[in-house]
Amino acid sequence: MHLPQPMSSTSPPVPPLWMSRHVRCQIMRTIGARPAETGGILLGPIGGSDITGFYFDETAECSHSTYTPDVPTLRRKMNEEWLPAGIDMKGFVHSHPGHFARLSGGDLEFIRRLLQKNPDMAFFAAPIVIPRAFLLQPILVSADRPDLQHRTHLRLF
Repeated sequence: MHLPQPMSSTSPPVPPLWMSRHVRCQIMRTIGARPAETGGILLGPIGGSDITGFYFDETAECSHSTYTPDVPTLRRKMNEEWLPAGIDMKGFVHSHPGHFARLSGGDLEFIRRLLQKNPDMAFFAAPIVIPRAFLLQPILVSADRPDLQHRTHLRLF
């Protein structure tokens, strides 16, 4: 069993996670209101890091212990809708059971692969939602150390 690396708050400096209040509300009304292991993609303007959009991945494969994004649908929407509108992926948000407010080893491996395919991303936003506690734990993964997860501060606008 591969255990996730410890949380890190050391270098490189980790920026806060900037998210619109509307997006946070959408996340908590969808992911936060369902059993654990549901999720969606975080979106924002190309060239920026602000999270201004959210798409709930209702066609994902979800079990009591895993969330597997519907990659073909998300890829199609990215190419046909979001990129032409100047919107790009900033990360993924999903929920965990209990109080497990950190990324799993599988989460980190998925993020590492996405960072390899998106070399323009310095950080990957990967907040975790704990539904019963109504908690959103902001987490970033840096492209230069995709094996580490960094808790950060959520800044709403």
